[in-house]
Amino acid sequence: MKTRFAAPVLAALTLAAAGIAFAQSGSQPSGTPAPKAVQPGSDSKPSGTHAAAEAPKVIALQFYADWCPGCKALQPKLDEAMKDAAGQPCLTVKLDQTNKDSHQAEYMLAALGYADLWKDNAGKTGYVLLVDTKTKKVVATIDSKQEVKQIKSTLMAALKG
Repeated sequence: MKTRFAAPVLAALTLAAAGIAFAQSGSQPSGTPAPKAVQPGSDSKPSGTHAAAEAPKVIALQFYADWCPGCKALQPKLDEAMKDAAGQPCLTVKLDQTNKDSHQAEYMLAALGYADLWKDNAGKTGYVLLVDTKTKKVVATIDSKQEVKQIKSTLMAALKG
């Protein structure tokens, strides 16, 4: 009875191992179309390529936590104000501090090059810092006490810089 199952199991393991080796041997994931060549002297780009992304002019650092009443009051206002920023060179980064033991917000600021802002803002929530990416300086602060119109105005002013 044991030998009846051994052959199919062995065959399945052999095929699985071969499939893994085959999948790892390719230079592209399966199903990925090969890039189209561009003729020398042509100004056209291969299909599927995009222009380089524009760097943001302003980074909106949102200091947030699920348990924060100010964050809950600010979020809908911020969402409404950000509609006007669609298409503008503004990057919004939500620094979630809901879990006080997590260092993700701190790590994110460090990765963005704003570790010094963590020193001044660690553990605080319910506001957004607008940072000019060229100078790395905070140009404005948005909080839940502001109305949507004021938040929009502050955001647009920071983008005009």
